[in-house]
Amino acid sequence: MSTPSKDYKALLFDCYGTLINWEGGMQNALQPLLVQIRKIGLSRDDFFKELGRIENAIQANEPTKLYPDVLSETYRQVADHFKLAYNEDEAVDFGNSVPEWPAFPDSAKALKRLQDSGLKLIILSNINNDSFAHSRTKLEKEGARFDEVYTAQNIGSYKPSLGNFEYAIQHLQKDHGISKDEILIVANSKLHDIQPGSKVGLKGAWIDRAGGVMGVSAFTGVEPAWRYESMREFADVMDKVRA
Repeated sequence: MSTPSKDYKALLFDCYGTLINWEGGMQNALQPLLVQIRKIGLSRDDFFKELGRIENAIQANEPTKLYPDVLSETYRQVADHFKLAYNEDEAVDFGNSVPEWPAFPDSAKALKRLQDSGLKLIILSNINNDSFAHSRTKLEKEGARFDEVYTAQNIGSYKPSLGNFEYAIQHLQKDHGISKDEILIVANSKLHDIQPGSKVGLKGAWIDRAGGVMGVSAFTGVEPAWRYESMREFADVMDKVRA
């Protein structure tokens, strides 16, 4: 099996789903709805597929809406779609839940190892700045520091818009002298990252987090260049490549 080139200089991370437990964090904040779907016999995966579809549509139609507001509106619409009872406080709480979403246990240590090997750590995320600040504390606790953070709030659009990837490519070239062929996408979401990244000429390392639904089951055709089951496994490979 091939491995990524030692010539990569920057890792372009999707954060939520890859480094932060996106669906696990959401699940905690979705309990008022999940209790109801179990009663009507709807599976968790089918619920999350619909939630992901609704979230993607809101982001595409309102690209400057801040992510907490996207989440709140997603809560309302998915509840209405499945005819579930909810109140406005629950929708707002869901929108404000990002600070409570946990990091995957292997994320912070893997990031430190990758940075120590000389790689630049870049975030390209469908998030707002205030929410990411809470996640950043969890991800940098082992001593890694992100070299750049490109958010949907700063860019003015959400992935899978190709403009988000072009923004990252342009800024890495301008600010760090890193060319497109020196950038590797590291992501769980095929829909939001692997597929659009390939359209602008970026290869991807897919972190196949067990049980991921959103952005994974929606995948429609482009295979990632490499697949890993965890950030730890990815860091192990990159250590060997760059030794």
